[in-house]
Amino acid sequence: MYHISDLKKFLRCERLYFYSKDENNVFKPYVRSDENIIDLLIRYFGIKEYYEGVRNDPNEKFFSQINNYEWFIHPRFADGDMRMNVPLMHKNNDGFDLYFFYYGITIKELDLLGYRVSLKILNKLGIKTNEIYLIYLNGEYVNEGQLDVDKLFICTSEYKGKRLKSLIEEGEINYDCLIRRIDRYNPDDTPPKKSRYCKLYGLCDYYSRCFPDEDETADDSILTLVSSRYKNEMYEEGIELLKDADIKRLEGSRIQYAQVMASRNGGLFIDRYPLIEWLNSVSDRPISFIDFEWDRYLIPIYPKMKPMDVVCFEFALYYIDETGKMEHRTFVGTGDCRREFVEALFEYLPEEGPILAYNADGAECLRLAELGEVFTEYKEKLDKIIDRFHDLAMPFLEGLVYDIRMQGNYTLKKLVDICSDYSYKDLDIFDGMEAVFNWRNMEKSEESKEEIEENLKEYCSLDAYGLFLVYRWLIELIVESK
Repeated sequence: MYHISDLKKFLRCERLYFYSKDENNVFKPYVRSDENIIDLLIRYFGIKEYYEGVRNDPNEKFFSQINNYEWFIHPRFADGDMRMNVPLMHKNNDGFDLYFFYYGITIKELDLLGYRVSLKILNKLGIKTNEIYLIYLNGEYVNEGQLDVDKLFICTSEYKGKRLKSLIEEGEINYDCLIRRIDRYNPDDTPPKKSRYCKLYGLCDYYSRCFPDEDETADDSILTLVSSRYKNEMYEEGIELLKDADIKRLEGSRIQYAQVMASRNGGLFIDRYPLIEWLNSVSDRPISFIDFEWDRYLIPIYPKMKPMDVVCFEFALYYIDETGKMEHRTFVGTGDCRREFVEALFEYLPEEGPILAYNADGAECLRLAELGEVFTEYKEKLDKIIDRFHDLAMPFLEGLVYDIRMQGNYTLKKLVDICSDYSYKDLDIFDGMEAVFNWRNMEKSEESKEEIEENLKEYCSLDAYGLFLVYRWLIELIVESK
């Protein structure tokens, strides 16, 4: 049997579907929801009695209850090898209204494939559809102390001024044809092709299976060229290295210039004087290096939260005082620890001096600005801290420094690998999402709480210390370039 998720995965990447189909992967949602969405929607619609489908229900189960209930929760349907369910169905005169849920505060893209498959199966089973609704979260709603489901959701039957059902009916979906393609697919028949999905949400779990010789690619391969429309075209023409790039087919960014010059200069490019100027701007002491970790909540379960808001649960801080001595501080909270986070930051962070973070404006500074809106009594103090931040990513994103070992990768982890012997691979928690998943588990399990907390501190501390390592490396590059 196939589900809509199988069709989506296959259309996204045939190999992704093939490699993952036999694995029992545990789904780890990027966005957290401690509330059951269906339970909230039951409250939203004031549903008292309903029929609830269960996995692998035959079609007959729905039809046997069709005259007994007005509302149906996750009824299951199948047509041949294709299975699907509808989150909510409401009996309305001689047909049904369908309700789908969109996990977000703005509808960025309609799941037309899923809706069309659902509608087609219902039509084939003789189930009339009257209206189709899309429910999403009200981005302006603020939890004032108790969750108000009447204000939490927005329910609409239109999308961009058009009737949703009409948009869905405009296109046709032949899922039988897709299923036949899936059944015939063999990864040995066609070589893998790179697409945006290979690295869209981080490196695909099966990337090395598709491209086992990737590690043999030169550090300054033309394929590492950043933001290039023509790198694959140049590679297919035999232009393999950055130093041989066709200048006419470069977009002309400072990063691309740095990459090409690094390849021509033996592996390293430094725009010396602008880099010195930037380093001078962060030369005062004390100097702090800080990293935050946070979790994003779909439903605003805590006071003064909106849908999709975050809770900062950890920071790690290193700072060098006026005497050159380095100090280390960490904080890990549980539950709604936003206030404790802010107060610990005030306690541990030096009251003056530059603060370095990586992608600071879109991460740490943004989080502090959000906390200032929640705790208005701290806003002025938090704003002053924000003003002290400097983005350690800037020298790299502005093309002031490029080492071909970066291979077009501008993450802090990659830079730490290049400039030190430290490795995230040695840690039990090795990336930000693993930190989030472990923190969620720490809140649930007292037995493993202490171990998880130590692992969290170790990971976040390497991020913070990594900032210092990269900062020190930049200074060394200037000294060595004299």
